[in-house]
Amino acid sequence: MIVRLVPAALLLGISSASAFDTSKLVQFGTLPFDDLAPVIAKSAPLRQEIDKALAESNKKQEEIRCLGMRFPGQWKNLGGLRVSPYTCDFGGKWLQIHTAVRVTGRHGQAFDTITAKAMKNATDVSETNLNWKWTSECGTAAYCAWYVGH
Repeated sequence: MIVRLVPAALLLGISSASAFDTSKLVQFGTLPFDDLAPVIAKSAPLRQEIDKALAESNKKQEEIRCLGMRFPGQWKNLGGLRVSPYTCDFGGKWLQIHTAVRVTGRHGQAFDTITAKAMKNATDVSETNLNWKWTSECGTAAYCAWYVGH
């Protein structure tokens, strides 16, 4: 009986992976606001706040530019994909969105860190536990300094 419980415990430990640290990706890139629709759809209150900010700024959704962390090209199946944290410029008002990012491969294998195996085998990214804040500045991240300078 104990022999059967050990493999089950190991499987449970593997399946409850922690979030992937996207700050280790180092790269960032711009993305259209519309690309964030799946993330924003997870929160009706966020959608309402965005609609209000768009009305106040007299901007259309397609005029909003965002930044996100970017999977580099070495990631066989995920290269170029943008993930949290996101920062969007509403013109004098910035929206910062953070999520818990989970990177998985075939059969649900989770990858918590950047490794050669993860870069080769990761096929999917999911984002959960959405939180956000509005600020008057882009932020302190390196990508914000780059973006504001352009």
